[in-house]
Parts: sequence; C-alpha cells; structure tokens
Amino acid sequence: MEATMRRKFILRLALIGTLAGCLACKGKETSAAAPAEVSTNTITAVVKTEKAPPAGSYVKRHSYFKLPSVAGGEIDLADHAGKPVMVMFFTETCPYCRKAAPYLEKIYQAYKPKITVIGVCIQDDPQAPKNFAADLGTTFPMVYGGRDLYRQYKAQGVPFIYLLDKEHEPKKVWPGFTDSFYPEMTAIIDSLLAAK
Repeated sequence: MEATMRRKFILRLALIGTLAGCLACKGKETSAAAPAEVSTNTITAVVKTEKAPPAGSYVKRHSYFKLPSVAGGEIDLADHAGKPVMVMFFTETCPYCRKAAPYLEKIYQAYKPKITVIGVCIQDDPQAPKNFAADLGTTFPMVYGGRDLYRQYKAQGVPFIYLLDKEHEPKKVWPGFTDSFYPEMTAIIDSLLAAK
C-alpha cells in the first residue's frame, strides 16, 4: 500500500513539474516579430482556402467522373458544366436497362442541348455498350468501365438512374425502372431548367 501511495505521489510531482515547465516556457517561445508573421501567414492561408472559385470554373464534386467513351476519347463531366446531367448505370443484357434506355433517348432528344444524358456501362468491354446502343437505337453518349464510378455513386443494382442538377449535385435517384418514372423525370427536368 505504501509503495502504491509513493508511486502516485511521484507521478503527481512529475505531472506538476511538467505543467509548470510548459507554462514557464510559454512566453519565451516567440519573439515580438514572430507573432505578426504567424498571424499574417495564418490569415492569408485562411483567405486562400475560403475563397470562392472564379466565376465559370468547374467544381469537381463527388459525382465527378471522366471515363472512356464508346465513340472514342473520354467523356468528362466537367465538359457539361452548368447544365443538368442524367446518368444511367447499366449492363448490356439487363432487361430493365433495356426498358429504360428508350425513355432516356426520348429525354435526350427532347432536351438536348439543355441537358445531357450519359449511359455508364459498368462492364469493362467497350463492345457491351456499343451492342446495347445498336440493339436499342439509342444515340445518347455512353461510357464504359464504370464499375468504380458505380460504387462511388453508391448504386445498388442496374439500372440506377441519377439526375444531377446544374452544379452536378444529385437531385433525384431512380433505382430500377418502370414506365411511371418517365413523367416524374420530365417534370423534375423542367423544374431544374426553369430555375435560375
């Protein structure tokens, strides 16, 4: 018991000594010129990080992607800055994806160039979305190799359709597809386009 009390006493003394040393050194760490330099740098750093991006510049959000296009080259979401984008995750043989695609084509034809529709095939083979488009007669842009993007968007099955607003923030998500989704899709697109 006496050994335990002695250890506690020594521990307390060590703690008090450490605190006293820290407090005693506090005033001696900086010179008169140093606080102004630190303050200026700190303020400058804060101003730089809180500055709004220049007007017209694109802010890459969580929804951002850049993937290989079936037409060649890449599709970069930043190229569609300032307008809504509808993104459909799909696979070549998914029956519900095949049901959704003609409706997305109608939206694409009715609203281009005010909005963009992009099909994101989660398969790595570029032939899969080419076959999909050829079978269904769709003309909206398609990319492939979208499995990581599918996870990034937290999609849970195909088709998974996202409507991104003008800043490319998700506005609405449709898991799967039924014909009843189409009127809701067009109504939300109309409201996004009407908003300033």
